[in-house]
Amino acid sequence: MISSKRPYLVIPLLIEQPTWGGDYILTMKKWIQNPSLMAKKIGQSYELFGRSKLQVNITDTTDPRFAPEMGNAEGRPIEDLGLTEDRDYIQLSRIIPHMPLLIKFTQAAGNSFQMHVKPGTSHERWKPKPESWYYFEDGLISCGVKPGADIGRYKEVCLEIEAMMKDLSAKVQNSDMSISDALRTSKEKIKELNPWQFVNILETKKDDLIDLSEGGIHHSWEEDRTRAPLGNVVYEVQVDVMDPYCTIRSFDQGKIKEDGTIREIHVDDYFRYIDTRADHNDIKYLSRTRKDDNLLTTPYYSLDIIELSGRSPQEISHSFHHLFVKSGSVRVECGDGSVMVTAGHSCIVPGQAGTYTLTSRAPQSVILKTYIAN
Repeated sequence: MISSKRPYLVIPLLIEQPTWGGDYILTMKKWIQNPSLMAKKIGQSYELFGRSKLQVNITDTTDPRFAPEMGNAEGRPIEDLGLTEDRDYIQLSRIIPHMPLLIKFTQAAGNSFQMHVKPGTSHERWKPKPESWYYFEDGLISCGVKPGADIGRYKEVCLEIEAMMKDLSAKVQNSDMSISDALRTSKEKIKELNPWQFVNILETKKDDLIDLSEGGIHHSWEEDRTRAPLGNVVYEVQVDVMDPYCTIRSFDQGKIKEDGTIREIHVDDYFRYIDTRADHNDIKYLSRTRKDDNLLTTPYYSLDIIELSGRSPQEISHSFHHLFVKSGSVRVECGDGSVMVTAGHSCIVPGQAGTYTLTSRAPQSVILKTYIAN
């Protein structure tokens, strides 16, 4: 067990995505010139999840020894912090037996058409995955089915695309077709079938908040380098459930991996569990508005924003606090120690610490604070 009375830097797990990642995350973290990282396209940085590692010996994110897990950084597993003593952690961990939150910093484009089942749904495979998005930059999404969409025809289109993709995948794996020819064929057929005609295509703006925690709603990050040149740069807060057990896909944008394989598609389940009520598919229903320092609150987690100049005492009345520095630089101090956190990085303060102090080391710093809701 390590001390539960001090903050710890969270070692981010970087996920390389050569087809849809970018350099936004590395640039923000000031790792863009790192020789082992500078040529990589990073799609996601896991800022907190069930297998996060904590840095116990380094206390400053500008220390050249502070490295991501992709760089084989060594750290202590988050379980060593004993967070199960936190009152609200225990309540949620009845559903999720490990660290129950997943916080991802994402740059993505061209994601699959997907949804998660609603909380309370009982299924032998599919588990609910409440999630919410906070946009750092303008983006482009499909979100919800269109009013009056022909759901039967939508399903027929998805099934036709799935059958085609399986056929193309087999041909590539059997060396009967090149992957470039397969991708060209899929692109032409998908353009003709046009699955986007059934869903809302929406432009998102910087600082938009979208709450999908109720589940049942179609969602996808779309790719259009003219309308959204950065893709979708999103701070995601979720309940930590692995994709194979929560993500139901109806269409994967015609993607084929280099080895000819394709991702699993679940058309029947997608249309079995999708919520088609018009009011629930309206982006106004899914959008959230900042209220004072609170960005959003769900039954599973809350996300606050702290705009800081100088010092600010903080009290932990809920579970642990996860702090992500969106801009500036912050010193986090409590009982047994302190850490310095620069933009793009995060730390965790255990609930047992009780109180801590934030000090901005820039004229103003912006911090995102996530904790488990009451």
